[in-house]
Order: sequence, then structure tokens, then C-alpha cells
Amino acid sequence: MADWAILGCGYVGTRLARALAAEGGTQGGNRVRVCARNATRLAPLAELGVEIHAMDAAKSRAFGPSLYGLTSPIVVYSIPPLPNLPSGEALRRAADAAAAVGASRFIYLSSTAVYGETPDGETVDEETPVALSDAEAMTRIAEESAVDMARLSGLSTVVLRLAAIYGPGRGVRERLKAGSYKLIDDGAHFFSRVHVDDIVGILRAAADRAPAGAVYCVADDRPTTQKEYADWLVARLGVKPPVSVPSLAPGAPRRGVRNRKVANARLVRELDYRFRYPSYVEGEQAIEAEQGAAPPAPPRLAVVPPPAPPVPPAPPAPPPVERRSTEPLRELADRLAEAIALLDDGDARTARATLERARDLLPGIEGNSKKN
Repeated sequence: MADWAILGCGYVGTRLARALAAEGGTQGGNRVRVCARNATRLAPLAELGVEIHAMDAAKSRAFGPSLYGLTSPIVVYSIPPLPNLPSGEALRRAADAAAAVGASRFIYLSSTAVYGETPDGETVDEETPVALSDAEAMTRIAEESAVDMARLSGLSTVVLRLAAIYGPGRGVRERLKAGSYKLIDDGAHFFSRVHVDDIVGILRAAADRAPAGAVYCVADDRPTTQKEYADWLVARLGVKPPVSVPSLAPGAPRRGVRNRKVANARLVRELDYRFRYPSYVEGEQAIEAEQGAAPPAPPRLAVVPPPAPPVPPAPPAPPPVERRSTEPLRELADRLAEAIALLDDGDARTARATLERARDLLPGIEGNSKKN
């Protein structure tokens, strides 16, 4: 167990403080002190046993009191470059204060921005020259130079050049959900990233095993194009795909392209570190698990039965047919048959009378015929 001082407790520092405090806080575990300008924001860490110290890094004597009382602390410097001070000045003061209290380690969280623009998508590592002509890179390069000066003065230093950081509440996922993420040149450029929990693990490993003066590139095992990562997240989240903008457009300033793959072979070898999240797939799945929100299931297509064949309209009902009675016809036939039989018997007189009765039936039969 050790004393830890985290100077500049932002996203990574807060995650580190929580992990260290989880090992027992002041009850026989790590003694953890976090120092930042906005101490109120860090108040929840106090409930975990973390010491909170308000500190304005721009002041010349800020760091001595921040480290006072710690025993051979591991000092993590995670303060962004300060615009009102010469590049590297605040870090130099922090390193001097760390040396004064006998710090066992001074770990500086730098950035792969030191390599500037790499438009050809090359792979960079610790031996790749830094971009001395890149204005954005120069701030970090100046701070790394201050670390190197502290190393020459006897302080045990480590520099971690971090790739793009992602984790719960931070990264491309959040920007896609907010609709603010953009692809550059259709997302064809490569970049590397690292999950915040792997940074915490690498900080622990560097404090324990890194040689003094070590410099490490910190990125996971799988560089990808911007488009590959965005497409995976878009499908996972069910959000709209991001728009693409050109890196160079007429009448517009050129967009910086950090098109590079970051190698981590030295870190893995010297620190014997195995990434908890070797690619964005495992890292993003862990974010979903931590946030307690499983990814939305892909939309299920409703099973719609095929439409029933159209029912032809019923033909119009025929007008009711008045059924003609067959009774008069039957009676007429009977009379005719009777008359024929009488003639065959030679009784013409009776046969004539039968025919007369049959003729009386004809008006009724003709009336029924006209109605139908």
C-alpha cells in the first residue's frame, strides 16, 4: 500500500482515486489525496476516504502544500497545459515539489499528440520522432522536456502518452448520442484509443514496475478507422450515422488529421500488462454493463399476415320471382286426358262436355302467363 497524490483530478484522476480507495482507503490501504482547483466537484470522493485538497496550479507555491504530509508518494500529474504560464512551467514546479517530499514516482499523463499530424496512417511508437514543428504538439513536448529535466535531477519519472480516452460518460458514444460527432473524410483515417480503466491499470503497473525515465505509448491492441468504430456504435445505439466533413474544403481552414496507429508493444513487454479491454468491442460492452443499459435490441419486424384476397362484390339479388302455380295446368291436363279416354270408349257426348270444362280453365292459365 502507498500514498498517492493526484494533481489535477479530472476524468482519469477521479477513476484512479476510486480504484485506489476501493482497496481500503485510510484503513490500512492506500492513502489517496486528490488536488484540483474545484474541490467541491470532488466531494463525493471524500465519502470513500479520499483526501480532498483545493489547489490552483497557476500559483507559484501551489504544489508544496498539496503534497505536504505524504510519505514517499506516487505523484500523478494530470493537469492540462495552463495558458497563462510558459509551457512546462507548472509541471516543473510540481516535479520540484515532488522531489522535495521524496516522491517514489512522478508519472506524467502526456498525449500521443506529440506526434503531430501523420497523414499517411503510419504506426507510431516510443521511437517515433515527435513533431517539433507542430504548434499543438509543442505544448506537450515542452512538458515532457520538463519531466526529463526532473529525471536528470534524480526524480523517478514515467511518461504515459495516452491515445484517445473513452469510458463511461466520455468518448464517441456520448458524442453520437448528442449528434455532435463528425467523420473526417468519410471516416477513412485511423486512430487508436484506450479505455479509462486500462489507464488506471497501467498507472498501477507503471508505479510498481516501470524503469525510471520510461516513456510508454498507451493504446489498446486494435487501431481502427474512424468509420469502423462509428458504424459499430451506430448499430449498437440505434442512432443516426454521423455526417462527414472534408479535412480540406475551399475557403475553410484545414482540419487537423491525427491519422495514426499507436503501438503498445513496449508497454506490454516491460510492464507485463494485459489489456482488460483489448479493443473497443470489449470496452464498449463494459460501458453498457456499468451504466446498466443494455443496447437497444434491433427493431423487430412486425409479422404482418398477407392480405386476404379481395372479396368480389356480391352480384345484385335478382328480383323476386313470382312462382306460377301449376295447379290449373295440371287440372287442364287431367280434363284433356279424361276427354281422350271418353272418346276412346265411344262416349263422344261426355267427352265434349269434359272439353268444355277444360276450356273454362284457359283464362286463369293465360292470366298467370302474362304476370310472369
